Amino acid sequence: MSATVSHWLDKLQESLQQTNCHLQGRPCSRQRGFERTQQLLEKQQQQSGQIWWIGNGGSNALCSHLSQDMINKLALRSHTFSDASLLTCMANDNGYAAVFLEPLKKLARPGDLLIAISSSGNSENILCCGQWALDNGLDLITLSAFAPDNALWQLPAQVAFHLPCTLYGHAEVGHEALLHGIIETLWLNQHRQPTPQP
Repeated sequence: MSATVSHWLDKLQESLQQTNCHLQGRPCSRQRGFERTQQLLEKQQQQSGQIWWIGNGGSNALCSHLSQDMINKLALRSHTFSDASLLTCMANDNGYAAVFLEPLKKLARPGDLLIAISSSGNSENILCCGQWALDNGLDLITLSAFAPDNALWQLPAQVAFHLPCTLYGHAEVGHEALLHGIIETLWLNQHRQPTPQP
């Protein structure tokens, strides 16, 4: 049987509906995970903190897109590591495992928020940043997919989402859908016009 786009979309919807969530390593509902993520974003708004995004390949592209949305819609101080000169310098001097860790150590401060995205959940350069964030007073949100025993999903992040799927397209579009939903509903609620009183 040949693959069809309709079946692909059905599997994406199925994965999104089955998204798993942990709060500091403990299972919770998707809705509770969404709410806690929005609380962490509001915390950064209130304290004028900074948000840092890390991901490889397609996940790095998601980081750039969604960081821009946070700046534009939520007025957050949001940053990605996507400058070619910086990344090649860090990788050349420190190895690819530290490509995000070295600039993060120099720029991030306790109380900031790190958002780490990895489809496999096993990318060394993402995992070391997640552990560093937990060890140095940053809040951590992770998004992973594929195997449920992946290392990123096992970190006791403030919020962790796991998308049960086997295709990169489902993982990347699914992660983007989850984050768009979190960002856009927070924006809608913050800009909701009060209902006129009779």
